[in-house]
This record gives sequence, structure tokens and C-alpha cells, in this order.
Amino acid sequence: MAKKTVKNQNNKTAATTPASTNQPAKANLTQTKANNPVEKSFKLPLFYLLCIVLSIVAFIVYSSSLANGYVLDDVMVLKDNAYVKQGISAIPEIFSTPHMRGYLVIPNDLYRPFSLAVFAVEYQIWGPNPFMGHLFNVLTYVGCVLLFFLFLHRFFDEKKMILAFIIALLFAVHPIHTEVVANIKSRDELLCFLFAMLTLLSFMTFMKKGNYLFLIIGLFTLFVSELSKETVVATFLFILPLLFFFIKKGNLVRSVSIMAGSIIVTVIFRIIGYIVLSKYNANQPGIPVEFIDNALSGAPDAMLKLGTEILVMGYYLRMMFVPYPLISNYSYNKIPFVGLGDPLVLLTIVAYAALIFFAIKMFVKDKRNPWTFAILFYMASIALFSNFIFLMGAEVAERFTFYASAGTCILMGLAFDNWILKESGNDISVLKGLVPAGILALVCLPYFGLTFTRNFDWKSNATLYRVDLAKSPEDSRLNYYLGTAMAEGVYESETDTAKKRAIDMESIEHLRKSIAIYPDYTEANAEIGRVFYRENMLDSAEVHDKHTLKINPNHVTGNNNMGSVYLTRGRYRDAIDYFRKAATIDPSYQFAYFNMARAYNQLKIYDSAIINFKMTLYFNPANRDAEQELGMAYYNLQNWDSAAVHFGAALKLRPDDPNGFNNVGAIYLNTKKYNEAIPYFQKALSMNPNFINAGTNLVKAYYLTGQYPKAIETVFNDLKFAPKFYSDVPYIALCYQKMGKMDSAKKYEALARQIYSNFKLE
Repeated sequence: MAKKTVKNQNNKTAATTPASTNQPAKANLTQTKANNPVEKSFKLPLFYLLCIVLSIVAFIVYSSSLANGYVLDDVMVLKDNAYVKQGISAIPEIFSTPHMRGYLVIPNDLYRPFSLAVFAVEYQIWGPNPFMGHLFNVLTYVGCVLLFFLFLHRFFDEKKMILAFIIALLFAVHPIHTEVVANIKSRDELLCFLFAMLTLLSFMTFMKKGNYLFLIIGLFTLFVSELSKETVVATFLFILPLLFFFIKKGNLVRSVSIMAGSIIVTVIFRIIGYIVLSKYNANQPGIPVEFIDNALSGAPDAMLKLGTEILVMGYYLRMMFVPYPLISNYSYNKIPFVGLGDPLVLLTIVAYAALIFFAIKMFVKDKRNPWTFAILFYMASIALFSNFIFLMGAEVAERFTFYASAGTCILMGLAFDNWILKESGNDISVLKGLVPAGILALVCLPYFGLTFTRNFDWKSNATLYRVDLAKSPEDSRLNYYLGTAMAEGVYESETDTAKKRAIDMESIEHLRKSIAIYPDYTEANAEIGRVFYRENMLDSAEVHDKHTLKINPNHVTGNNNMGSVYLTRGRYRDAIDYFRKAATIDPSYQFAYFNMARAYNQLKIYDSAIINFKMTLYFNPANRDAEQELGMAYYNLQNWDSAAVHFGAALKLRPDDPNGFNNVGAIYLNTKKYNEAIPYFQKALSMNPNFINAGTNLVKAYYLTGQYPKAIETVFNDLKFAPKFYSDVPYIALCYQKMGKMDSAKKYEALARQIYSNFKLE
């Protein structure tokens, strides 16, 4: 009978006797910790630890954008968007109208409601708060990085976690993303990518488990991604078959279900978008791309157009690996027209041919090869913006590379893993070596530094354009952008008159440079005409306004500017013709109605003035100047009740305006409510002691209420502040006369005659 193995009571196998009794036996550390709950420790799984690292890195690298304001198109989609400003209540309208309808009407609009709906929710809670806008952009970006990491982890069958981490880290710090993250408007791009990654993860889970719930979830997130931005459509219709039919071979029925469902969802999205855009006549595909937006629309010939298009693709490929310098705008003449024989064009052809050859070679060798997937992911993503298929709204834009950069980050990660780490697997220790850590730091730290510092450039429009213009002084549009930013944002925030003029002069300098590069730049001519008009340089203003209308006779701002010049010169009938044309071209252009009303006021055609002031207020109820001048029109018609209503409305809109108090007081004065008028005139004078009209009105009100000493005292006080109050001296004589002090009355009557005599001599 076999002997039983003797077991130690405390161990599953017998303990080994120590070789020497001279040293004390070592305690079993594992056993001790297990028996001591105080010393228990929890070790975070590596995957979650890497997620935390990626979150921290992605947040910190864009934390420098949190203090920035609204820049570029932020005002159109958030700050000044009429729908967004209505908050949550406007979400149904946002989903049933074209993308830009809440700010302006354009004939070739897009359908991107989801990001606007998100902005509306934010506006409902925080109002116009750029900090919160930037914060949510950063948090959304963190989500993009994490989901991209999770997708990569699944893509590599959870066998190359370190490779997935390296790729996601490169993606997190890549400087080419700064425009998308630092510009709040580009939340649409971030949301599109975020939900696209959720879609891929859901589809991959469906492929593995066969649970159709994950297919439905994936189709829903795909639809939300498309509602955010249509970029995902072209990319996914190519990526999905590549991923699920070749790379991740599995159940054919499931692969077909994914592809068929994605096509159906995309068709539904397209149909909804078509219906919405057609309803507002905003899907006119025949609208040509303007030269200043994309210079390829005006290429001298087909060969130069093709050569420049290829060069643009070279720009994109270079930016994927060497993202410097970063520029917010690329327009004429940043990228010159070049032929097919240009060295950079030839180099671009060679580079893309090598990528395509390598992708095909690796695909033939192994259809599951990630190199092929990375290259084709880049190609599919960037093809939409290549200008080969159709001309984009911009010749080159860094925001166009957001999806494509994911493909190039995969390429960089694969190269690092294959040639430096020699297959990393899931062991984090491979990054502890001096060479791997050093090379990874050599790429990531400069990327991190470029991204972190670039965010500061996006503080404001003026800051961004000034920095970028130094890198690209030959860009016509950047010169226009900086000139406009100076003439609008910077000018309006300045209070010193001399500094305001200096700002206008600098603005004119940049706008002149813009026009020198591209003389027929309509917007630059219109803007410089406006600045010249503000500086009362009417001859120069007229030259540029006329050139604006020569380029485009239906330019709304150009017609309004030309009318303003004639209005100032007293040519009211000519001015009205231009204002009327501007309003005909754009019936919602409030400034044309306002200026037309002012011209009618000058012609004393008050009924027409009233009609146009009311049109101004219809489009902008908060226009205080329109309220006040509408009140004046009624005042001139002696319609005191209507005048009082609009003067009161103007005062509510600007309670710090002494003229508003004087106007309300004048109504009471003319309706013989003298005691009610007095407090308004007093308030106006307390705000502006040099306000002659208010002083005169107060003296008159005191006189008419029999408060003669106060009337006299007011005249003397007014004369201390402003000698121009001499016109009120006769009231002193009248008051003394009413008080029975005839000697004093005669004295000031004589003084009044002397003043008027001197006034006539002058």
C-alpha cells in the first residue's frame, strides 16, 4: 500500500528545513500580509493606470487654453448664435434648421445640429462663458484620447497594451490638434471623433459576442457622430469593410450586418439633412468656392491646379510628423501655384507612392497587418480634404487633419514598437530602458511643449492673427483678419481717443497689405472703407467702397458703406438709394434700415424714418440708438406719447446715458408736466455737467414752476462748468423780473444783450 504524503498543517507541501540554524528563519512575507488586514494593498490594473496617465496628460497639455476667450467662428456657433442663446428650448429648432441659420443665412449650408444642441445646453446653464466652453472642449478631447486607446487595445486583441498606450499618447500631445481643441467651435469635430470611436468599440463587441444590442448601440452612436459632423461618413464607409472584412475576420453575417446597418443610417442622415436644407433653400451645390477661401478655384490652368493640389497633400503629410509652424489660416498667397515639375510636388508623389506600395505589399503578405490599416486609415481620412474630389472651403486647414492624425500616430507607434521595443506586448517595463524612454521623450516632449505653448496664441483673435501673420506675412486673409480684429474687437475695448485712432491706423496698414496681395479681395476693401469712414477720411472710404461694389455690386456691406459716406456728405437721396439696395439684397440687414431712417430724418420725412427705425428694432430689439432716434422722430411730429415710449425704452437699454434722461425730461416739459421733468434734467446734469441742453431745460423747468432762485442758481452753477451756458443768462433777468427785483433784472438784461452782440460779432 502506497504511503501517504505527509503535509504540513500550515502549508500544502512540507516545509524545507533550513540549511543552517545560525541565521533566523525568514517569515513568509506573502503569508504575513495575507494574515494582516492592516498591511493589505490594492494594486491598480495596468490598463486603468494607463488610462489615468493619458487623461492627465491630455488635460494638462490643453489646460493652457482654459483662460482663452472666443476666437474665430466661436461667435457664430455660440456667443452670438440666436438659437443657442435661447438655450434648451431651441433644441427642436436647431435640429430642424441649417447649421448656421442662427447667425447668418447662406445658400450652401450644412446640417450639423448636435454640437449646437450641446452649446445650447451649456448656454442655458452658464450663459456666454468661454471658460466653460474651453473646459468642455478639453474634457471631450480627453474622452477622445481614452476611447482611441480603448479601440487600439481591442484592435490589437488586448495583446499589445503598451503599443496602444504609446499611440494614444502621441495622439494626446500631437500639436496638429490645437486648432480643434483650442477653438470652441470645433467641438463638432471632437464629438464626431468621440462617437466614431464609440461606434467602432460597439461594432467590435458585436463581432465578438454576436449580441445585436451592441450593433444597435453602434448604429446609434454612428448617427450621432454624423449629426456632429459629416466627416465620419467618407472615412467610415471605407474603414468599416477594411476593419471587419479583412483585419478582424470573423462571422461574415455580422460583418455584413455592420456594413448594411451603417449604410442605412448614413442614408437616413443624408435624407434628413437634404429635407432640412431644402426647406430653407440652403443646399445649392452650384455656389462656387471663392478665390480667397480656396485659391485653387482660380488656378491659372489645369496643370498648375493639379500640381498645387498635390503640393497641398505634401503639406498635410509633413504636418503629420513635423507640425511646425502652426498657422490658423492658409489662403492666397501662402501656398503658391506650382506645376508638376516642382521638386516639392515630385517629393510628395514619391512619398505617397511609397506609402501606397508599402500598404499593398503588407496587405498581400498579411491581410491582418496593422501597417496597412494605419496607412489606409490616413489615406481615407485625408482624401476628403484633398481638393481632388471637390474643392474645400479652405485650401489647407489644420482642423482637416484630426481624423487622419490617428492613422499617422498608429504608424509612428508601430515603428517605435517594431524597431525600438521589439514587440512590447503588455509589459510596461519595456519603457524603462534608457533608449526606449529617451526616444519616446524625444518625440513626446517637443510635441507637448509645442501644443501647450500654441494654446496661448488662441487667447483672442488679435493675438492669434498677430502671431500667425509673423509666420505667414504673405497671406492676404491673415492680414485682413488682423486688420479686422484690430478695427473691431481691439478698437471697441479701448476708451482713449488717441489710442483708438492709432488702432485704426494699424488696422488700415494690415488691410492695405491684404489688398496689395489680392486687390480684388471684396471683404478687405469693404472693411478698409469702413475704417476710413470712421476716421472721417471720406475720399479714401469712397474709393474702396466703389471698388467693393465694382467687384460685387450686390455686396451688402459695400452698399451700406457707400450710403454712409453720402449720408455724412449730406447727399441724403443718394444715400437712401444705397441703403435701400442693401436692405433688398439682405432683408434682415438691420444697419441698412437704421441708416435709411437717419437719412429720412435729415430730410424731415419722419413717417418713412419711423418705418425704417421700426424695421431696425424688429431685427434687433436691443438697438438703443434706434429706440432713441425713433423717439426723436415722434418728438418732431409732436407725438409725445409715442416719443415717451421709445425714449423710455432707450433709457432702459442704456441707463448710464445722460441724453436719455434729458429726452424723457423734454417730453414732460413739452406736455407741461414741469415738476416731473425736473428730476430727469437734474440726473442728466449730474452725469454730465457740460450738458448744455439739459442745463437749459432745467432752468426753463424751474422758471415755469416759479422756482426762480433755483433757476438763477442753476444758471450760475452751469456757467462755472461751461461758459457756453451764456444762452441762459436771459432767464436770470426774467427770474429777477418775476421776483420784482427790477434793478437786477435790468442789469442781466443788459448783460444778455452784450453777450448776444459779442456772439454776432464773433
